[in-house]
Amino acid sequence: MPDLSPREDRDPVVRVENLAKGFRRRDGSTVPAIDGVSFDVGPGDFLVLLGPSGCGKTTLLRSIAGLETPDGGAISFSGRPQFSAASQTNVPPERRGVSMVFQSYALWPHMTAFRNVSYPLESRRSGKRSKSEIASRVRETLDLVGVGELEQQYVAQMSGGQQQRVALARALVSNDALVLFDEPLSNVDAKVREQLRIELLSLQRELGFAAIFVTHDQAEAMQLGSRIAVLQEGRLAQLASPLEIYTRPANRYVAQFIGTMNENLGTVTAIKGETAEVETGIGSLTGHLNAESVAVGDRVAAMWRPESGTMTNSDPVAANRLRGTVKASMFVGSYTEQVVDVAGQDVRVQVPGANVLSPGDDVWVEISEVDVLVMPAEDT
Repeated sequence: MPDLSPREDRDPVVRVENLAKGFRRRDGSTVPAIDGVSFDVGPGDFLVLLGPSGCGKTTLLRSIAGLETPDGGAISFSGRPQFSAASQTNVPPERRGVSMVFQSYALWPHMTAFRNVSYPLESRRSGKRSKSEIASRVRETLDLVGVGELEQQYVAQMSGGQQQRVALARALVSNDALVLFDEPLSNVDAKVREQLRIELLSLQRELGFAAIFVTHDQAEAMQLGSRIAVLQEGRLAQLASPLEIYTRPANRYVAQFIGTMNENLGTVTAIKGETAEVETGIGSLTGHLNAESVAVGDRVAAMWRPESGTMTNSDPVAANRLRGTVKASMFVGSYTEQVVDVAGQDVRVQVPGANVLSPGDDVWVEISEVDVLVMPAEDT
């Protein structure tokens, strides 16, 4: 197994520098799928590429794998150039020493699980192994992902979760320092997907490989990623830890895409240090100013998470206090989601436990100033 322990003086496992890729439309115009993206992936890092369909995340992943040829920029693995537009370097996929798990699994139906997993070891030109070494490594990897007993079964005889484990085993069998994942869990049901996330994260930490994982599922990104790269129309909107992206999104686009947000547009009426007062359609809101360029009179969005609000029957003593009427009350297990009509706008509040209210009940909603983010309205 390669030495994946972090060292300050070593190159990152992956370095992407100012990468660009466009696709030509029928009318001759070019659509930028990747637009000047740069980032590093260190040893043992789990980077999630997150964004809606068409944001460029899969094109970026395929470019790293060598399955797409970028128009500009550079990609290197541990200091070794894999692609460079400047020097016209483009190492073919089979020579990049990287494994990939596809959304469709890409398993060969005419092969058993054993043969599917052994194929990467048998087909690699470098580091040839004996048949006994290959068999030992394949069985070890199948056991590692929990399907050792299925080594002689064909793909058509397996469930979706079992197929996914075989695809994962095939990616891990070569002990590559980098494994790429293109929405690999989207074709299994929710319960199996949850279990596979836990197993995948456990395996990644145990084996120490660096991972780049593409998904549009926000919960999946939050659970798996040591860092999340949120993509917006081919550009990197924010690259940070899940906690930072959730609590301090870089802009309105990121805030809207990650989790659920209450959003109220309004005008800044006062600024005191990093705090701004905003007059909105549901009343005055005071919150943390998320951009230095905002001035009094600017159009902004005051945003806050449903779990940040509290509900009372009496008028609270707080800067952010909203009077409303319960529109809907939905118990979803660990919390009850309240939809409150405030001046004709829906406000969502998540209350712990079972606290189902009746439609028409009058309530007060209180939000702490530190939980309200004030962002420029033109970010999206």
